[in-house]
Amino acid sequence: MQLRLKAGHFYGETSQALSANGLRFTAKAYGSHAMLPPHAHELSHFCFVLAGSYQEQLAGRTFEREPATLVFYPPDTSHGEEHFSDGRHFLVEIDCRNLERVREYGALLNEPVSVRGDAPLWLAARMYREFSARDGFSALVLESIATELMVHASRQHSSCAERKPPRWLKHVKEFLTENFAEPPGLTEIASAAGVHPTHLARVFRQFEGCTIGDYVRTARINFARRQMLESADPLVQIALAAGFADQTHFTRSFKRVTGMTPSQFRCVFGSR
Repeated sequence: MQLRLKAGHFYGETSQALSANGLRFTAKAYGSHAMLPPHAHELSHFCFVLAGSYQEQLAGRTFEREPATLVFYPPDTSHGEEHFSDGRHFLVEIDCRNLERVREYGALLNEPVSVRGDAPLWLAARMYREFSARDGFSALVLESIATELMVHASRQHSSCAERKPPRWLKHVKEFLTENFAEPPGLTEIASAAGVHPTHLARVFRQFEGCTIGDYVRTARINFARRQMLESADPLVQIALAAGFADQTHFTRSFKRVTGMTPSQFRCVFGSR
């Protein structure tokens, strides 16, 4: 009988894990000469190879895997691995609801596929960085990127990009700017815009150059910067008004966007 791993289960040693919006993100480590017997997974997933090389048996063929390899596996895809060196993988598990959502959009995700190209590999690396240094916006950022990667993995993904910003994009940005303190999820934002979540994530990045989560994070920081320039309010008060849970979260996010702490910003630019 084929070994079938349940949702959330992978071989290897877990260093970090996060579950958000029907997605599970896991960083795994594998020892040199590790042998993973033929097995399948209950849910679909991506595997992004961060370090190490190994040989994979998949669909009756043998593949050489190395760092910066990105592979998508539909549910119940049988594969086995033989590792030649210590390795690290970033695994993104996708529940049935999220998988069906992109299928409704027209993406075909019924076969395992090695996802190639600069754009999806950049997205995978961006997703791992977000996972590794996450904050209160990361769940939305990760959901947006995972949705885009599913589209890239689809064999039906083609050059059907919009040539000019659609009308609804302006309304989405206005909606996010007005609701940055408590940003809704991707599905709720798409519903407000009257478009499919997958289409929203792809088109938003195309014209804005960032994910929706990045946009919301920046909107909060911009609000905080204005408050620091125009008032002498305590930083903790500004942090709460911007929607941050506490000043530590505020400081971390602020430095991530601006390159300096709120105190440093106020010292240099604040009102005298």
